[in-house]
Amino acid sequence: MDEDNILPSLPNNSVHTNNILEFYFDKEIRDVDLDIILLFLENLRKSGGGEYVDYTLDSKKRLLNVEYKSHMNKIKVLNKRFLQVKIDSIEYNIIANEPLDIQSFKQNNMVIILRNIQDSWLRDEIINLYAENLVLNDDSSNDVAKIIKSLIFPNTVYVQYKHNFDLELLKKRYEKKNILNKIKIEYLQAFASKIVLVGLFDKNTKPISKDLIEMYFTNKRRSGSNPYLSIHEREPFLLLSYDSQENCEAICSKAHKIGEHELVVECLYNYELFENYIKEFSDSAKINLAEQVKIIENDEKKSEIKNFKEEENKDKEIVQSKDETLYKLIDKNNNQENKVDEKIEPNIEDKPIQDSKKMQEKNLQNMKVEKLEFKKPYFKIDSLKEPKIKLLKNFSYLSEYLAKQLNDVQSSLELNTLNDRLELNCECTHDLPSVLVEYKEVKKKWQIDIENLIKKFFEQFKIENIKIENPNEVLKNVQFDNSKVNLKKLDDLEQNSFFEIAGYDDDVDNLIIKIQEEENSVPLIVDQIEGLKLYQIRILFVVKYIRKLKEKYPNLQVVIKHKSLKISLKGRQKEIDDAKLLCTNILNKINYRDLALGQRETKFVANREVDVLNWLKEKNLECVLMADNDRHLVRMYYIDFEPAKTCKNEIESIIIVREISKELRQGISDEYTRNFIQMHSNDERVYLEEENGILYLSGFKTNVEELFSEFIRNSL
Repeated sequence: MDEDNILPSLPNNSVHTNNILEFYFDKEIRDVDLDIILLFLENLRKSGGGEYVDYTLDSKKRLLNVEYKSHMNKIKVLNKRFLQVKIDSIEYNIIANEPLDIQSFKQNNMVIILRNIQDSWLRDEIINLYAENLVLNDDSSNDVAKIIKSLIFPNTVYVQYKHNFDLELLKKRYEKKNILNKIKIEYLQAFASKIVLVGLFDKNTKPISKDLIEMYFTNKRRSGSNPYLSIHEREPFLLLSYDSQENCEAICSKAHKIGEHELVVECLYNYELFENYIKEFSDSAKINLAEQVKIIENDEKKSEIKNFKEEENKDKEIVQSKDETLYKLIDKNNNQENKVDEKIEPNIEDKPIQDSKKMQEKNLQNMKVEKLEFKKPYFKIDSLKEPKIKLLKNFSYLSEYLAKQLNDVQSSLELNTLNDRLELNCECTHDLPSVLVEYKEVKKKWQIDIENLIKKFFEQFKIENIKIENPNEVLKNVQFDNSKVNLKKLDDLEQNSFFEIAGYDDDVDNLIIKIQEEENSVPLIVDQIEGLKLYQIRILFVVKYIRKLKEKYPNLQVVIKHKSLKISLKGRQKEIDDAKLLCTNILNKINYRDLALGQRETKFVANREVDVLNWLKEKNLECVLMADNDRHLVRMYYIDFEPAKTCKNEIESIIIVREISKELRQGISDEYTRNFIQMHSNDERVYLEEENGILYLSGFKTNVEELFSEFIRNSL
């Protein structure tokens, strides 16, 4: 066996992981308890956690995000998952989960979302026919399985197909036919978000306690599914995260009731649709919605509203289905072209909303109903769709420049940080007309102007990724204008490191050229470390000298030459200097101790050095054993005492000697013995020697016993 190949150099792998965990508490965290809770989450024995880098507590004080320094700590906490801590008689029950990941949703090729759908289309199965034509294959194998009307998003349906569809084919067919009865149908992609939306109100718009909903969906018998992985509140909804999309769809396919409350439960197929829906409400609409929930919940107030309507001689149904009342209000505030924001005239039937004190004081006769105003048109885009938005954060003067341009077209500019992405928001500052037709024209023109301006602005910039083999050597000699281009390191490697270069188009290209030129100009040096002894060479193998260098400098060439007692090095000057320094540090720490193993045991170590070295490697013992036959001793070289202590105890018990004396060999021919010795002379982990008529078998216990049994068995 070639000892130079005992420990081959290892490849360098760098894995970047997210060490953030989300902790959801069953009750609001008191300010005085936060430090103690963080201390608990940092305790390895109690929670499985360790040192953390950062934390954030949401405004509701029930959701705590903690970023751990070590990924292993994150894994240990997730393995525990359900935690509990008691502080001043207050018991906090905690669930640890991965943070809600809305960036990695995979496309769902069995579901699409269609909007602006009229109820009559559903009754007459028109939309069923339209949906089937979107994905119909030549063999007619792909058809509609189910159409579900959304309980949350107005004029919206989810179309579920029996098989996966061809997305590109669907888009082409949609572009050719997207208008029915002069109404444009809006198509949205569906994603496997693994999230279920649950309203904090039932189908009759009566409020439901959030705690009741949480308890219901953690009860497998009642909810019909395993408990959710994590929970997030977005008023007036809860987002429940599950382990699979199939689980979500199974939950949403059945009715859920808590007492008399029938829950509003729906799969979240498109997070952006939900996010826009929440933001689409004007402040007044949100107030009206909250007030309406309160009024409907209170039977006495509902009765008062009914009496008031009767006095006004309105010959219409007073209390319609409460879910229709709620979603009618939502519908009037949704940002759709066919249901664009209209001014809602004072109408007690549409808006039974009023401050309770005023209703009492004025005996309902002077009740004032607040009008819903037109929403300001807005435009938004985030760094996932347009990565160049990050430049506005890197170069503050660009934000000011863009804000000035937007101001010229009557728009505001706002930058928001959402998790690891940046969002650009523009809102119209133009005075809005009071006529619907004029409002539509202003809105359309404003949105086109903003989109064109934003697109043209970012065309002058570029973002590129580049790998630099030796960043420390290269970048110290590269000069660039950091007001026009930004250089960001994407990992913590010292070699073969990736960088992001962002800035003006020409400046980015020029910097890449400079880096490549400098990279090619760094010379390679050939050097070696000489004058080493055999036990030092072996120590370098055992303590993984090559691997340590490869982890830091993957481009450095290192060869340990056992026969010539040298180390050959080829790389940059700094790499070679560090390699020599590391070698010196290792060798300076070497200690030794003599082990009295016996004459035969010492001979085994002397004649099977490679076998012994490989055994040490398997046991991860950073020690080296060198035989001294003259003194019948084995010298053990080591760096740390504990591995040396373990090595001594194991080597004294694992290396044995068996003698096959003349008496045992009685009746066995000398020829058989000679053939046996010759046959096994090269066996690993065992050494055979005949002296004064006695055959000695020495080596590792298992190998010696097997060989001894074979000799006796075959001689019979």
